[in-house]
Amino acid sequence: MAAPWSDAHALSRQLMTLDAPVVLNIAGHFVSRHSATDIPALVSGNLEYPLTIFEAAADAGDTPIVNVGTSWEFSDKGAPTPANLYAQLKAANAQTLEYYARTRALKGVNLKLNDTFGGKDTRGKVMGAMRDAWLAGRSMQLRSWAQPINLLHITDVVEGLFAAAQRATQLPLQTVDTAFLMHDETVTLGAISELLADIVPEFAIDFDDRRQEDSSLRDVWADAPRLTQWEPRVTLEAGLRSYFTRGDPR
Repeated sequence: MAAPWSDAHALSRQLMTLDAPVVLNIAGHFVSRHSATDIPALVSGNLEYPLTIFEAAADAGDTPIVNVGTSWEFSDKGAPTPANLYAQLKAANAQTLEYYARTRALKGVNLKLNDTFGGKDTRGKVMGAMRDAWLAGRSMQLRSWAQPINLLHITDVVEGLFAAAQRATQLPLQTVDTAFLMHDETVTLGAISELLADIVPEFAIDFDDRRQEDSSLRDVWADAPRLTQWEPRVTLEAGLRSYFTRGDPR
């Protein structure tokens, strides 16, 4: 019987039975704008449970970790300014892995994601909400045409996770790298709507501000450190066409 994943000691014993394991921590709970009732799940998914994983890996010894976080931990200039409580807890999570690496001889990669889409991602993020509206025959109302977005298809995300795992095994002990998975092109939500007008012309997307510039919009950190030995393969148009023509299951 598999060890309970919520128990650090049992998980550590299970890791010790494996040949050169690498732990991929993709645990998380996303809420864009939290309320008081969201706090227990946010803390459990983004900080408490990852602590269990770090403790187990440290006890098992020499177990590289890929620890998935979010680009929302940083400003568009790379300053550590989390955009919401979810990002704040992910940032604390990443710092905790660095602590474990320094004090318990771990190693790993803090891997940051921008916006992702495709497959069975049911989180309440913008692309999933747009596809749900399209499938339901509804229009979509968005705030800003000019909002920058860097989208990565789930196929590239999975390949990036494996590349990060390979990178983690190559690091010396007590080392944690920070790296981003990003598409080559950052676009706007308005540009996404224009692509979708060609792919699914029956789907209407309306914007509150249309094409007005808005300096308050959160931009993408274009110079973020990229994961080496990995490049995205799925073009934005191909990914959207797959996602919005039922090629991707939900």
